[in-house]
Amino acid sequence: MPWADRSQPAERDDDPPPTPTAPIEQLLAERRTLIAQVRRGVHSQRQRRIIKRIAAITTAILATRGPDHDDHR
Repeated sequence: MPWADRSQPAERDDDPPPTPTAPIEQLLAERRTLIAQVRRGVHSQRQRRIIKRIAAITTAILATRGPDHDDHR
């Protein structure tokens, strides 16, 4: 195990919650929270799960609002 992996803090093994049929405001809030947790250059299982969850939320938001919605949050 490289020293860079050993120097990282321990990561939880729990997966992000499944995509609920939540109001868009809750999805946007969860997305902002997850984006703050992304650490560039770290390729761990947890980081991959966070990025997949962000993608799922983004897809749900786009499906609800449509791609032409102009709301930059």
